Amino acid sequence: MGEGKSLPIIGGVAFFLMLPLIIVIAMLFTAMGSLGNAAECNSGGTEGAAFGWPTEKHEAAQGWDDDGPEKHTGLDYEVAKGSKVMAAEEGTVVSTEGDWIKIRHQDAAVETWYEFFESKSVSVGDKVTRGEEIGKSGTGTEGAPGLRGDHLHFELRVRTGENGTGALQPQDPTDSVGADATTGTSTCSCGGGPLVGGNNQEKAFNFFASNGYSKEQAAGIVGNMIHESSVEPARLQNTPPGQITHPSEARGSSLGWGIVQWTPAGKMINPSMEATSNDEAKVESLEWQLEFLRKQLEGEGPLAEGPAGQQVKAAQSVEDAAVAFGRYFERFAGSNDLSNPRYTERKNTAREVFETFGGGDAPAGGCGAGNGDIVATAKMLAWDTPGHGKDEGDATEKYQRAMPDWNGSTGDDPFSDCGVFVATVMRMSGADPDYPTRTTGVQENYLRNSGKYDVFDDITEDQLKPGDILIGPGHTYLFVGEFNGYNAASASLHGHVPEAGNTYSIGQQFAAARLKNPPTPKS
Repeated sequence: MGEGKSLPIIGGVAFFLMLPLIIVIAMLFTAMGSLGNAAECNSGGTEGAAFGWPTEKHEAAQGWDDDGPEKHTGLDYEVAKGSKVMAAEEGTVVSTEGDWIKIRHQDAAVETWYEFFESKSVSVGDKVTRGEEIGKSGTGTEGAPGLRGDHLHFELRVRTGENGTGALQPQDPTDSVGADATTGTSTCSCGGGPLVGGNNQEKAFNFFASNGYSKEQAAGIVGNMIHESSVEPARLQNTPPGQITHPSEARGSSLGWGIVQWTPAGKMINPSMEATSNDEAKVESLEWQLEFLRKQLEGEGPLAEGPAGQQVKAAQSVEDAAVAFGRYFERFAGSNDLSNPRYTERKNTAREVFETFGGGDAPAGGCGAGNGDIVATAKMLAWDTPGHGKDEGDATEKYQRAMPDWNGSTGDDPFSDCGVFVATVMRMSGADPDYPTRTTGVQENYLRNSGKYDVFDDITEDQLKPGDILIGPGHTYLFVGEFNGYNAASASLHGHVPEAGNTYSIGQQFAAARLKNPPTPKS
């Protein structure tokens, strides 16, 4: 993002594949088509490497080699005969002839080929998923430098030609094969924990839709991101999708970097590295960059962009939001001209984002409202250490934003009110939108008489379950299980804002209330 910065051009790319095949894009060899059709909005895509490991052994004994007269057009995995062979990505089996299994992937533009089998467990026409077993490895002999004996030969083939309709050509799969994304846990901490969504686009959309932006506005932001970076946090301007440029490598560059292509790269990297004590992994994470951008749009932090955020929040439609973010935040070359065709491209992409991810009643899960997870929401809003003050500024930033939105209590020290905290968690998570906003006596009456809860007066600490509400004379708090060495989250009126602590007086001073029909947490 910066004055005079052109949209990054990916040389030799004919079209964009839907995620998770995004890394393959750089391998296509023809001219770029319309970016208006470039939105890789596939909510079913997987985050992580474009392709999973084809065997349980992850290191190739023989890699890609296209130097010299003898070539090796794939990867050889030296595994014992009878080892499991897995589909590297979801697709359709198109051939099982001879020693091969061939699987066609998104838009018929990409295939993965597997050679040498003892047995095959799929047939032509079968649909397979990423990681699904397709057979047992066998024995074979390749010409040098390929292997002989027990092994699996794996190839990645990509169609060349205009619009990807030409012949399938082998491409080096080395950087496209790897692990799936780590499955998110319910720790839910935007800016430092797992986001929710099938790919980076959905995660970014859910983040903004859960942090004060309408779905239309969130789509406008993400539509721009797709054109800036494909929503790849470690992408440097003018590099192909999937190529990672670490902060230490990018910080001296005059080019853009990150999900919104901060320009020059060091403008965002330098304060981020300082704030994280040079934690490169955090700075190049999607979580960190989304939170950094949110603060910018709120007019906070070292690169405040409050006017841009106001323009986006004033937008009523997807298209208006896409234009607002492009004009006032990205400020790409020619952005002052509202007839610039890039606006048409970004509006079209934003509309596709909205239609793909904006259909539900609430953003899905984890780091925002409506996630259905009492524990995740409590941990998100509370400090994970004790010893904090009682005032608004002593609370976490997330609780400072969430309490007014989901509770609205005012008066004497509301940010340290124990009942306000529990109510905010129950309402924001969606576990119980009707939970009384404050006053422990009112809340206890509700817990015992609403019919929604089982209340256990004679209960021991060992019998507690995460998400239980602990209620007693004048105080209430939440049992959350493991929480940075503690097991509870609570506020204390005039004492402290929500923070970690430990349970006490269970079954004596405090009864435990357990929601009878809790919603299934979204993950």
